[in-house]
Amino acid sequence: MKKIALAAALLATFFLFTAQPARTQDPSTVVSGIQKKYASINDLKSPFTQETLIKDLGEKIASSGKVWFKKPGMMKWQYEEPWKDTIVSDGKKVWYFDSRENQVTEMELESVWADSLGSYTVISILEDLDRLFDVRPGAVSTDGRGNVLLDLKQKNQEQSKQVTIAVDPKTYMLREIIIGDIFGNTTVIKLGTAEVNLGIPNSFFAFKKPKEAGVVTFP
Repeated sequence: MKKIALAAALLATFFLFTAQPARTQDPSTVVSGIQKKYASINDLKSPFTQETLIKDLGEKIASSGKVWFKKPGMMKWQYEEPWKDTIVSDGKKVWYFDSRENQVTEMELESVWADSLGSYTVISILEDLDRLFDVRPGAVSTDGRGNVLLDLKQKNQEQSKQVTIAVDPKTYMLREIIIGDIFGNTTVIKLGTAEVNLGIPNSFFAFKKPKEAGVVTFP
């Protein structure tokens, strides 16, 4: 159950991540800055930390690793702690490798989300933020580090996940993604200093099945 919650939070993330105080910038200004910034980014690499709270169990799962994104729909999450798990998408399919079970789960990307976000990666979403989401200020306008908080609700979706992003108001780079679900589970992903426009080849996002790993395929 823990691993399922962890993977589900990450896939939600795929479709959809001291500064001046937020009161000096209205949300429309911040959104415009975010979109302009990510329109200039074709690929991105960043370290990350992740903490998932499973409400019913009263337990937190902490993990960390590196993530890569590339437009239009490629990504790779490489976990380093506590498990050597991997989530990869080449823009058409998604593979999740569970290192402890030595098992791969393979899914069609469009089946992960039954809507237009299926072909997006995080940097593409941020480039197109105001068209894909209704954006409003977070309940608290800034976090403890001065980042602007914005609540996102996916347009044309009655039941949308609760998503809040924290953005540096000087650089407009994504610093944190907070995802909640109807069961009260919460996942917080914090991104480190990103390297952008590295020219990452598409082949980097080709999944290579670990030796002797089992495969489970979903439509």
